[in-house]
Amino acid sequence: MSLRYQGDRIGKLDERGIAEWYPKCKVRREGSVYIATPHMTNPARKSYRPEQTVCVTQKDGKYELAERPEIPAEEGLEEVPEGENETAERGDEDLKTGDGNTFLTTRRELFNELYEKHTRRKPHERKKAILREMTPLFPTEEAAKNFVDSQWRRVRRNEHVRKLRFKQKAYNQNYEFFFTVTYDDKKHTAESFERSLKNVFANLHKRYGCLVQGMWEYGADSDRLHFHGLMYDPEHKVRETLETVREYNPQTGRVETFVRSKYFLERFGRNSFSEIVPQMYDAAIDYLTKYLSKDGVKPYYSRGLYRYIESDICGDDVLGKMDPTGRDIRLIVAGDFEIWQDGEHIGKPTPENLERATKLA
Repeated sequence: MSLRYQGDRIGKLDERGIAEWYPKCKVRREGSVYIATPHMTNPARKSYRPEQTVCVTQKDGKYELAERPEIPAEEGLEEVPEGENETAERGDEDLKTGDGNTFLTTRRELFNELYEKHTRRKPHERKKAILREMTPLFPTEEAAKNFVDSQWRRVRRNEHVRKLRFKQKAYNQNYEFFFTVTYDDKKHTAESFERSLKNVFANLHKRYGCLVQGMWEYGADSDRLHFHGLMYDPEHKVRETLETVREYNPQTGRVETFVRSKYFLERFGRNSFSEIVPQMYDAAIDYLTKYLSKDGVKPYYSRGLYRYIESDICGDDVLGKMDPTGRDIRLIVAGDFEIWQDGEHIGKPTPENLERATKLA
């Protein structure tokens, strides 16, 4: 083969700095184009630093460091072999000392607990409250601030990654409906509603190829669990149950006209379906993604939804680089690019060819 490897590229570079080939790229759709991330080798092993376990006493709602007391083995605490990381499950490793408010934990676990505790506060107030409660667990206020800042960045980045994953999986599909389902108290509790609706989604996917992506959320006013989602219904099994109705909405105090599914009405309760037109696809995804900023919101994905396909990218299909300076290695790829895998030409990204391509979650 006359072509030669140049790092993770093959062949000569043209005047734009684009190589002839980029092997094993991760490719995702974004609007009318595709974004390809070239494969990069990283020989460095990821280091792991175990969390330090601390003994904490809680008095009058305030945390303080405490010395770890000596507890006889017969009281339930087994000795941890030297070199192994100590876990700190609050329920499993309570130190029953005096009033029972002393326990083993890590500062990171305590941060997560306080992050949930102050969920109703505005972000800057939430961060200040966490810092105020965690400061006694550090030798200096500066050390506490540095720790809270690093953990705050961690949880915020996790939120960003959850949103990005949700969007990337949604853009790889052609969803037809935006829908909301809540439950009737006569039919379900919140727990049985979530369990039963998951079973319905799984059965629709297995039998009829339906795809569902969405999230569970508790209403801000009613604190009632409901589901917002996107649906692809290739065999029209759900579409044939839809009907247009006029009904009084107690939340708005008005009579409204909307589309609902008789199938979901009989099994769960109130629901509404809206057909997604192409120009509203981005808006529907953005509307759902904003819910992932709220605490306690859990995303749901049908089995088989993916973020990327794997493909070798020909330089002729590359429109340009995301960043000409080279700090961002991603490539902007034409919407009609050719999919290649291990030397096999699969073809353009039609639904049939995308099914044949290797999927990456």
